[in-house]
Amino acid sequence: MHQERFKSTIPYLCFTFEQICPSMKKIYFSLFISFKLFLPALLFAQEITETNTDEIYKLALKEYKDQDYERSLQLTTRGLELAPEYHDIRILQIRNLWALDRFVAADTDLNFLLEEAPQYVDVLPLVHQRVGRFSSNENTLSFLKKVAKIYPEDTGLEVKRAQILLKDKRRAEARDLAQELIKDRKLSGEDRYDLQFILNRTVSNEVGVNYSYINFSEAYRNYSNWHTVSAEYQHNFNRTAVIGRINYADREINSGSLYEVEAYPVFNDRAYAFVNFGFSNGELFPEFRGSASFFYNFAKIFEGELGGRLIALDDQSYFSGVFGLTAYCGKFYLNARTFVGPKRLDQVIQNYQFNVRYYFGNADNYLFSRLGNGISPDERTDYTQVKYPDLEAYYFTLGINKTMGINHIFQVSAGYLTEDITGTIEGNQLMANLGYRYRF
Repeated sequence: MHQERFKSTIPYLCFTFEQICPSMKKIYFSLFISFKLFLPALLFAQEITETNTDEIYKLALKEYKDQDYERSLQLTTRGLELAPEYHDIRILQIRNLWALDRFVAADTDLNFLLEEAPQYVDVLPLVHQRVGRFSSNENTLSFLKKVAKIYPEDTGLEVKRAQILLKDKRRAEARDLAQELIKDRKLSGEDRYDLQFILNRTVSNEVGVNYSYINFSEAYRNYSNWHTVSAEYQHNFNRTAVIGRINYADREINSGSLYEVEAYPVFNDRAYAFVNFGFSNGELFPEFRGSASFFYNFAKIFEGELGGRLIALDDQSYFSGVFGLTAYCGKFYLNARTFVGPKRLDQVIQNYQFNVRYYFGNADNYLFSRLGNGISPDERTDYTQVKYPDLEAYYFTLGINKTMGINHIFQVSAGYLTEDITGTIEGNQLMANLGYRYRF
């Protein structure tokens, strides 16, 4: 009975197995092919049999360039097991760990290099890169304090420390450090630019007074000497400086005042702007003057300017475009600017100027000069050339800006201008300027 039941199930079982077999064969065949293809890679990932450390480094570098950081890390780990003093492999391992956001492990390797081979060619660049990867200002400053003892001659690390102090709102410390560092004659143009930025951003308040004098030659009939006095107050709101200014001019025959508001909003470490608005009764100064420029630092040592000037004078409006380029070359500040427009009597007025500063001591101590063609719309006391575009004007100014202690800044300058009064008459002007500012 049981045998009959058993025999009766055999055909059913055989039928089911035969139906299943083709599918199973396909699965087994796929598994076999996969195993055949990937077995070498799996075995290689688990165990690296290469013992030539130079070859390991080459393989690891290739994987790093291919952005396979995990595989490159396996190779560098093996390389360091064989040769712990192979610094290039350890440096590559640090880069792999950074790419994988494993900063604690990377710092272990970096600390090894700082202790065993701090002067190895690629270690200092790693230190500079590590500064920008910390998650907090406190950790960054702690790291900079540590490496300053190892690289006391590297001013760039101290510049970074001043930047972090400013970022951490420790303005007094940032300013003190920047003032000390900027005395270094070996500063690069980029570092000098960064330090100047810090010094400009770490002053809270300034008051200043300025006196200008212009003496005219005999060719200017009925012209008396001009005297202009300006007083201003500046307050820095975090990264934006705002200035209020009053200009008073006395020309013996008449006098007048110009009232101005000026601001320098800073957007980031590379970009800032300048805006200015001024109003007067129109007797000696323009009834209205508006100025705006955008500045952007690029290629480390260059700064570009793009802006415009609008002046309302004798019921007429005049607009000028402004283009400028500045280069910070060691201790020199080199600036070229051009003012294009307005169009007057079928001529487009163009003014050019070249400014040079030579810094000594810090950013507030420098010699300066200006060479110009034409009267720019930035001149507050003498912008008459816009009415006579065919008349030429040339001028030269030389001066010094010097600090006395921390709070006092003095500026003295003198200049000479020659211009066409009419098509046949030429006049000359002697200019002098004295300024004082108090910072607190």
